[in-house]
Amino acid sequence: MTTPLSSFSGVISGFNYRDLVDAIIAQARVPATRWENEQSANTARVTALGTYRSLLTQVQTASKALRTGTAFDAMSITSTISSGTRAVATATADSTASAGSYRVAVTQLARAEKLAGSGGTDAVTALGTSGDFTVNGQSVTVTATDTLNTLRDKINTLNSGTTPTNVSATVLTVGLGDARLVLTSTQSGASGITLADTSGTTLQTLGFLDGMGAKQTAAILVSGADALFTIDDIALTRTSNVVTDAIAGVTLTLTGDDVGAVTTFNVERYADAARSSMQQFVDAYNELVAFLKAQGTASGTGAPPALYGQSLIRTARSQLPSLLLEAVGGAAADLATVSAAGLSLTRDGTLTLDTTLFNTAFTTRQSDLRTLFTEQRTATGAGLEFVSSAASANAGTLAVDVTSLATQASLVSSGFSGIYDDGGTADQLTVTDSGSGVAVSIALTTGMTTGDIVTALQSALDAAGVAITASAAGNELLLTQQAFGSTEGISIDVTGTGDGSSELWTGPLSASGTDMTGTIGGEAATGTGQLLVGDTGTIGAGFTARYTGVATGTVGSITLGLGAGARVERLLDQFLNSGGGFLDKKLAEISIRGERLTSQVNALDSRLERRRAALLRSFFAMETAVARLQQQSTSLQSFITSSSNKN
Repeated sequence: MTTPLSSFSGVISGFNYRDLVDAIIAQARVPATRWENEQSANTARVTALGTYRSLLTQVQTASKALRTGTAFDAMSITSTISSGTRAVATATADSTASAGSYRVAVTQLARAEKLAGSGGTDAVTALGTSGDFTVNGQSVTVTATDTLNTLRDKINTLNSGTTPTNVSATVLTVGLGDARLVLTSTQSGASGITLADTSGTTLQTLGFLDGMGAKQTAAILVSGADALFTIDDIALTRTSNVVTDAIAGVTLTLTGDDVGAVTTFNVERYADAARSSMQQFVDAYNELVAFLKAQGTASGTGAPPALYGQSLIRTARSQLPSLLLEAVGGAAADLATVSAAGLSLTRDGTLTLDTTLFNTAFTTRQSDLRTLFTEQRTATGAGLEFVSSAASANAGTLAVDVTSLATQASLVSSGFSGIYDDGGTADQLTVTDSGSGVAVSIALTTGMTTGDIVTALQSALDAAGVAITASAAGNELLLTQQAFGSTEGISIDVTGTGDGSSELWTGPLSASGTDMTGTIGGEAATGTGQLLVGDTGTIGAGFTARYTGVATGTVGSITLGLGAGARVERLLDQFLNSGGGFLDKKLAEISIRGERLTSQVNALDSRLERRRAALLRSFFAMETAVARLQQQSTSLQSFITSSSNKN
């Protein structure tokens, strides 16, 4: 089948109307092309913002170490064998340790006790004995069918949970028909393993105890022993060879008990680690500066950088150097700027670290160095504590005034004789902690004294983890909420009452505490229990103080000091905070704009496709009409020619 000539653009009319339609549509689509170019630019911005976030995060992480002071907290310990042939201990130190030198000698290492029963039977034959015995105070019940293996399992079951016996049991097979129960303390120390037959003679039968209930000498494989050692010639005793409470911040591990051997430990601040932290900050900062410079500089040719002209770049480029050049309030006069500690800005905006200056400050001016870089919260006044400060809080000192103290909820019975009478009907007291919603109940029975009720109720409260104290106030029962504030309260309910002659309460009662009221910096603050939080829009906004004193009026002041590390971290928080930070806001803005551009492009393309179809239909109709006219012209010409020939 041949294709009609009219299906080819312009074959009849003599011009290519399809190219004409394409040109018309292309011209009309210029806005969509501009929008697509903007989309491409936004895609590049998103990629650049991802790089920007990564670089900012590196600086933030490094500045956090400066803000918290962990950059300066690392400690080092060196050991020297002062006498003897080997070290008698090893040591590690954490950030709470103080510099110093310590001489350690060990007389005796701590040992865990180990006991073994006598032989005479295999592990699976019934022992034929029954009764009860205790292992470190916990009872084991023995039946006639028990074997060494089942006794082992029963003992090991007790060495679990919240109150383990700290004794592990195994069965040692010496030979045919000769198996022995072995008990090993999982903790070292002279207290060892305590055993007792409480009924029957199982432990005697197994060879652990003699007829007087004492441990058989033959059963003792290893005697439990405490560690005996000296630090700077001061005698100490511990149940373990790992000693964490002798030197603050230092963990000693005793390893030998050579007579006359002495190991000396020198504890010092670790300057290498501090310099490394400072260098990490310098390196991260300089990488960020290089990125900011590249994004903020347009070349003479080609497209500008993805973030060129963005306020995100200008803000960081201007504010970061300012924070590092600014003197820190409250710092020592000769160590009030980071340059005094060896951290200097160069002409091109990068940082350098003078290790000599830094080492001097680190070794001789530790406190001043921390003030220069860290965030410091201090409080003056008995019972006053500076709890926290928001990122928006400004450095300075603010007075704290208390107009009324926080109180605890309390409830007390009324008219109780001191001896309960349930009237022959079971009564129940239920106490509910309003804050947590946890309730505990105890039975109240005839003959219970106030002391009995206090003991039973306090036991139930403690078991449930409820922070309410039960006590006696004469004959009365007094309940006191341990927490302070209006959200902390007590409610009680007594069921089964009304038929006895002496009862605690005749109906439900409840009580709540009150919140502290006062001001921070002379302006409004909101109390929550013993906390005061500065209200939004006030000078104390973002400050939280806790007051546990008993006086009112001006109770003291709180001071926030912001060192260079704290300032930098706070600035970067403004960029990096999830959801509300500058970067997330910019990304959200780009996303919204992108959705709008996509919608605009799709809508315009839909309209243009309809217009294209309409134009093509019009030109096709024209071609059809021209073809028809040509056919008519041809027919007429043929008629005229035919008529002429006939004449």
